[in-house]
Amino acid sequence: MYHRIRSAPVSFSAEHLGPRVQPACSHLPGRIEVPARTFRSYGYLNHIRAGLHRETLGKPGFAELRCRSAQGDEQASTSSTEGPWSPEQLLKMTDDEEQKEEEVLGGTWRAYFEDDPEGLFNYVEAAEDEWLSTIDTIIKKAPDNMLEDAAINEIAHRFPMAMANDMIGMGTWRLRGTVDPAVEFLVARIEGCWREICKDDLNLYPVERWKEQGWDICDSMDPQSELEGYSYADMPSPEKGEEGYPRLVLENRIYCSRVFRKLHIEVGARQDGLQVLHVVLYPRYAYDMPILAMDLVVVPGGRVSLAIVDACPVRRNKALPAHYMQTMQELQELFLTDPANQRTIPEWGKAIFSPLCVCMEPKDGEELAGFMKYALGLHRAHMLLSQLSEPVEGVDRRGEARLAELLEGQRRFVEKQLENKKTSRVLEAAFGAEWAQKYMSEVMFDFKPDEEPAFHDASINQLYEYFDRNPELGTMPEEVAELRNALDRERAEEYLEVLMSGASDNSGSPISQSRVEWALTHMYETDDAFRESVESLFPEAASLYSSGELGRVLADQLKG
Repeated sequence: MYHRIRSAPVSFSAEHLGPRVQPACSHLPGRIEVPARTFRSYGYLNHIRAGLHRETLGKPGFAELRCRSAQGDEQASTSSTEGPWSPEQLLKMTDDEEQKEEEVLGGTWRAYFEDDPEGLFNYVEAAEDEWLSTIDTIIKKAPDNMLEDAAINEIAHRFPMAMANDMIGMGTWRLRGTVDPAVEFLVARIEGCWREICKDDLNLYPVERWKEQGWDICDSMDPQSELEGYSYADMPSPEKGEEGYPRLVLENRIYCSRVFRKLHIEVGARQDGLQVLHVVLYPRYAYDMPILAMDLVVVPGGRVSLAIVDACPVRRNKALPAHYMQTMQELQELFLTDPANQRTIPEWGKAIFSPLCVCMEPKDGEELAGFMKYALGLHRAHMLLSQLSEPVEGVDRRGEARLAELLEGQRRFVEKQLENKKTSRVLEAAFGAEWAQKYMSEVMFDFKPDEEPAFHDASINQLYEYFDRNPELGTMPEEVAELRNALDRERAEEYLEVLMSGASDNSGSPISQSRVEWALTHMYETDDAFRESVESLFPEAASLYSSGELGRVLADQLKG
């Protein structure tokens, strides 16, 4: 028998998220699904990873810098004599260049959404409108007798990725349908956004580090995973007052990508109604990107007691780039109904959160919906920024210092998160202190610079680039060549059988002259007996083959 942990009451209504919200499944009362929209321009992901071209920044190359005259260049030196640049001047130039790079990066990033910041949340609805417009055009232009055509039906059922992700929802999550609709909606949008924006860039986190350790599904009734993750379905939940109550089930999804060393979503559901959504996007250690973190806590009774989201800085001064701060500020003004409603940040959080951290206890469904819109908008903007980001290179002492700074920023985030006693107490009560400490340090907040997961680029562009770099590998291996020859032989024999059955081009046969010529030429190349017969009839066959005329001559002979 399948034993579900009962869902807490719905804490907000569908209309809070907009007029397009509608019930998703009839068997799931109160669960909502928002038809979603992507950016009006679908081409952005094709060129977004092209990066920033340094030559557009107008900066000089240090290798070409020698010395310059102070005459006519007041910024170069206060001296009236020629001489080499001082270390202070070179340092200032480097700072200026990095500032220019950051400004260009920010401008490129914000160009994707600054004209329509609401599109960072409404992107699924935009995708749906585009799809409906396409279908409407097909119906209007296609003749009535063509509407059942397979090609037209294929186009009609080719849903935009953003729309398809919303239709999938939590998909194969085992806690699907047992958690609050707010949790389910956030999970579906976040994981769907990863699949949409990362596409071939998204990899599953190395399974030996989590799934094979039993971290994908954790049940307090089976803390050692003796039932291999099936205890949530096979073991009944204890009654209140019995040993093991309240039962806690945690489910995790973990990915990685070119930019992110770990993309982690955790959903937790306790038998008494406590539910938790925990999301962290860790950049790889060499990427100068904040750590995006989000938590939602639903207490028994269905009230959201904590909603927090922040882009946690990893720089030494705990500062975020100006363009990132501007985006956070604008999205808060756009989506939050009461930005002043803030909970007190705990001491451990003050060391890692940004000044624009949103930490609140929503007063009503409308305020919760505003938080969700802001969190998802910031998350999508963050994912778009990742596609423009490149790693810091430690080619000199300055680069090495920056890498050390980023590394320390991630260490700071992890160490301070591990000081959160509220999280550890909940886990310890359900699984024990040793299990809780290991889970928090290995799954939730890990810091292992020497064990960063490898990235495997599965994109078709990577395949092309690989063969460009290794042209000798572009030749077909022996096994593939044999398979290709066998298929060609089968196709050639099929063409000739149709021809010999009496069909001809003039009577509407699908076998064209060119196919017959190809089939006969292929038989001459691969069939020794056929080649001997042809050469006995046509002594000049070898010469005709060399000139490319053999297929035509043989085809004419057969048809004649």
